[in-house]
Amino acid sequence: MSKQERKWVRCLIIGHSDDIPAKPPVVDQHTMIIAADAGYLIAKQWGLVPHWLVGDFDSLNLQAVDELPATCIIRHPVEKDKTDVELALDFALELGVKEVVMVGVWGGRIDHSLGNIELMYNLACKNIKARILTGSAELHLANQALELNLPIGTIVSLLPLSAEVTGVTTCGLYYPLCNAIIKKGSTWTISNKAVAESIEVKCESGVLLAVVIKDPR
Repeated sequence: MSKQERKWVRCLIIGHSDDIPAKPPVVDQHTMIIAADAGYLIAKQWGLVPHWLVGDFDSLNLQAVDELPATCIIRHPVEKDKTDVELALDFALELGVKEVVMVGVWGGRIDHSLGNIELMYNLACKNIKARILTGSAELHLANQALELNLPIGTIVSLLPLSAEVTGVTTCGLYYPLCNAIIKKGSTWTISNKAVAESIEVKCESGVLLAVVIKDPR
């Protein structure tokens, strides 16, 4: 498949961590699926066939890849300056996607997990809508106005990824914010909760992460 064969709107990137949702995200004909290295195994587990496979393949035997033609496999050297997930993101952004969903990028090695939060920051700076899905949580960029439908009582925490986030206003949360400034280095906005079935988070500047806890146990 050539890069120009389809108009991609969003991208699902599948990594290979041990904290993944029980079910895959819903995809449609405009969703590009990229498996980052051994993320291919999770895609296969979910019955998804990636459009592309990207990585150095130090954790995947390419002989096990039987659905994809060689032209859809993008191989990088093991000694490189970016993780497989970042390389997959770069490829997706080259094709003009405006929304990214990442799974299999949390859990396992903590350095990789934290590095993927840095990738979320980079996506925010490029005005890309993005979220990370794990087995028990969803991590959403909220610097573009964020609206979510949630069960009442759902825990929602706000974390600044930039030094400060200004003009933060929320609707539908127990502890409301109005034109607030959230500064990095504080736990002030941890463990809020939804008091309405629809919540909204807005901010004027900075990069804000909204963490939705699906299972508070």
